[in-house]
Amino acid sequence: MVTPELTRKEMPASLRWIPTRLPRAWAAAYATVWAATLGFAALVATAGPPLTTPIRRLLGLRLMASVNPPPGLSRVMALTAHNLPIAAWPILLGVLGAHRHRLTIRIADTVLLGTLTANVLPVGAALGAYGTALLPYVPQLPAEWAGLALGSGAWVVQRKTPLTVKEGAVWLALTGYVLLCAAVFETFGVPHR
Repeated sequence: MVTPELTRKEMPASLRWIPTRLPRAWAAAYATVWAATLGFAALVATAGPPLTTPIRRLLGLRLMASVNPPPGLSRVMALTAHNLPIAAWPILLGVLGAHRHRLTIRIADTVLLGTLTANVLPVGAALGAYGTALLPYVPQLPAEWAGLALGSGAWVVQRKTPLTVKEGAVWLALTGYVLLCAAVFETFGVPHR
């Protein structure tokens, strides 16, 4: 494990591709995603039936093993293909030069915040409305949120210093790997017939 006191020059050669601020930015993004998810869940659960009833009606989740598709490789690939663009697009912001102007930084920040909210709000609301009954159906959530935080953390770093092509490619591959793991958990870990 790399200690915070190590400088980039003191890092082992195998770890020098990691921008020094990226692990910290990822951890902060991961904590933020979870805080927002659990905050929304607590808000909905605390409000009780005046909020849980319409949310349940709106989401219409059927928490039954019989409605889940059978596990298979095609399901894993479809879930990964769906989640990868949602989580990884912020990695490309540095390539596009979004970090060069105040206006584009603000636009990127706003779009990223909107993307995070659009993903976190329904999950938090579902957790608050369905409670622990939902937990067997979301075993992928820690890994999925890790992938979402990888893209967000990359943008936080790139706001000041863009990633090199190699760093971006490795970070994109890491995001893809984490989301592939999440898809495996979601496909094989949920109750199904």
